[in-house]
Amino acid sequence: MSDTELQFRTAAFGGFQKQDVLNYIEASNQTHRDKLDELNRELEEAKKTGASLEEEAAGLRRQAEETAETVQRLEGELEEARSQAEELKGRLDETGAELTRVREALAGAESRLAQAEPAAQAYEKVKDRTASIELEAHCRAQAVEEEAEERVEKARQDLEQWLHKVQRSYEELRTDMDATISHTAGELERVQAALESITNQFCAQDERLDKMVQACVGERKAPEPLPLEEKQQKKKG
Repeated sequence: MSDTELQFRTAAFGGFQKQDVLNYIEASNQTHRDKLDELNRELEEAKKTGASLEEEAAGLRRQAEETAETVQRLEGELEEARSQAEELKGRLDETGAELTRVREALAGAESRLAQAEPAAQAYEKVKDRTASIELEAHCRAQAVEEEAEERVEKARQDLEQWLHKVQRSYEELRTDMDATISHTAGELERVQAALESITNQFCAQDERLDKMVQACVGERKAPEPLPLEEKQQKKKG
């Protein structure tokens, strides 16, 4: 028996005062209702938090998909840069072939000039021009090759940096999402357990109150009248 029950006033014919019992019942019900309201509020907040986390998780998934699309786009750009490098190498090969033809032409000119002394002056001019063309072609080929190598290297470095950054961001987002979902699941389980506990307390309290009310009603009930035959026997006696 609790402290509240011990404070019930005793009725004139035994038992407790009915008003004290009713007051106790009302106070107990109000206390349980307050607890139940509080738990329901906590449950609603947990549900809202869960919905918010689901939206956040969906946003993270969308961000991961966008990141994957960005990576795919960068890979395409890298492939395009490689194609351009191959094209530049092809142009370099063509320039080398042109240089070979110039050298062959120079060799032919030298042969002809060697056979014709009067054309020596013209030979020198052709030789100077050929040397200039050869140097220009060589410089242009070297510049094209260096430019192609620089573009390919820069594209590769940019892609590697982006991939590392995307991987770190994805891992951080994944870790945060898993931790938040785990915390929300724990809160929902705690609120569910609390609701089950308060429901069990309500059932036990209702049984106790029913017994107390029945006891009060039984103690106040007047004795039943004697049967008629029993009354006549008592009068004769």
